[in-house]
Amino acid sequence: MYPVTRTAAAPSAEDEALAAERRHAVRTALARLPGRCPELLTALAESPELTYHQLAARLGIPRGSIGPTRSRCLACLRALLRSHQP
Repeated sequence: MYPVTRTAAAPSAEDEALAAERRHAVRTALARLPGRCPELLTALAESPELTYHQLAARLGIPRGSIGPTRSRCLACLRALLRSHQP
């Protein structure tokens, strides 16, 4: 018997439209975040391999504030995205 290989189905036009709408909603909400949140969350998303020490150096903020700030920023982002839902 031959092994079964599965290939991922190409996303439908509807799936692609929904994904584009989600990306737009996240970008819009991200831009509305207060303070350094947009910069911090963008850096985390674009370079997830960076350590907090590296992020602190890149963003010019204390290393110890990255985790708490990230938590507050993500909570704000979640709230904005929830308010965007129909």
